[in-house]
Amino acid sequence: MSTNRGRRVYTVKQEITVVTEKETVRRSPRFLSSTCKEDTEQKAAVKREPHISSLPEILFTGKINYASNFYDCAMICDDIIQEIEQHKDDIVPIGFDLEWPFSFQTGSGKTALAQICHNESVCHLLHVYSLDKLPAAFVVLLTHPKVRLVGVNIKNDIWKLGRDFKHFPAKKVVEENCIDCEKKINKNPKVRRSKWHIQPLSEAQKIYAATDAYVSLLTYLMIQERSIEETMLNCEEVQ
Repeated sequence: MSTNRGRRVYTVKQEITVVTEKETVRRSPRFLSSTCKEDTEQKAAVKREPHISSLPEILFTGKINYASNFYDCAMICDDIIQEIEQHKDDIVPIGFDLEWPFSFQTGSGKTALAQICHNESVCHLLHVYSLDKLPAAFVVLLTHPKVRLVGVNIKNDIWKLGRDFKHFPAKKVVEENCIDCEKKINKNPKVRRSKWHIQPLSEAQKIYAATDAYVSLLTYLMIQERSIEETMLNCEEVQ
């Protein structure tokens, strides 16, 4: 507003009063537009990320190879190593997970099952609970320079394997061969807490275990695909 000569001129900033149910908040126009934008972005984010319980359940429907002795576990690992060495890519992702029995009285038991899924059609279940030592081929597979083990909280699984089998080089695998997907997977608590150390596994346990490794592989492939798409979009924007 203007005043008489010799007096200071003051500018009055317009304010908008926003009335809510709880209180009256006074905000300037620029803060109001910023708040509206943030609210819109938050709603959009919620829309993009549905709650995990609302997502359809994924079940592995491919071939399941189940091995419960030292020799069969070693042979499966040998076969996978040969496939990896013939693979055209320098990096080969493998969905990986472990299962072990748990008791509220005694805590976590020894690692019972290792799940390996190196493609979308076959999953290998290695029942290692009764083994005193892991097959050399198993260790070679997990430490292979082309292999990247992918999964949810996978590094914790590798450390667990190292505690249960003292010769296993957990530190090396964690540092060189692990990629954590950092995603949550909805799991059936009844099957998850079942007796994984008892042989043979039930069909429900086999499907559950295979699905774990399968979903880990799918999650990694999806993350990788999105990363490639984002890179391509960024390149287009620069051009």
